[in-house]
Amino acid sequence: MPSWPGSVGFRMSRSQSMDRDSVNVSRIDMDVHAGTHVEAPLHFIAGGHPLDEFPLSVFSGLAQVVQFPDAAAISAADLEDAGVGDGTERLLLRTKNSNGWQRQPFRTNYVALLPDAAAWIAEHRIRLVGIDYLSVQRHGDDPETHRILMRAGIAILEGLDLSRASPGTYRLHAFPLNFAHSEASPVRAVLETLP
Repeated sequence: MPSWPGSVGFRMSRSQSMDRDSVNVSRIDMDVHAGTHVEAPLHFIAGGHPLDEFPLSVFSGLAQVVQFPDAAAISAADLEDAGVGDGTERLLLRTKNSNGWQRQPFRTNYVALLPDAAAWIAEHRIRLVGIDYLSVQRHGDDPETHRILMRAGIAILEGLDLSRASPGTYRLHAFPLNFAHSEASPVRAVLETLP
């Protein structure tokens, strides 16, 4: 999986092995923004809330997957036209990023939100927004997209694999690790189809 430029990415190594130590023990070296991860306001806002101050209910519940197959960036007008349901609490954005990005080197031309789309999400009181690349904002943009969402207390879920998720409503489970005072955490995000 690609990692953000400057990130240590993800490395796993064996610190003990059965042949030497009679037990296998592995260690990981990564930053909390590697792979699929969720971010809290502390990431871009001085004095912002850390991830452990979010209620766990934000990370589990009904989620709407909306698809933008041809967008170069997602605007407020795109979200308005997509038919996001009233009362949506968790919004997952499937874009052309989902076409196998996990097996490619990092690229800067991924699809992400424009600031007016972030404002639209905040105005609609969505509690969590997720996207299928390593950032919810475009590469090279200032962090205003993040800040708009974070000032509204919205959890940001990045690095999702939505390649097999059709548009619709699912149950999302994407719990962060219980790190105290952290701005982000890796997650295992799972979409469950509804009966």
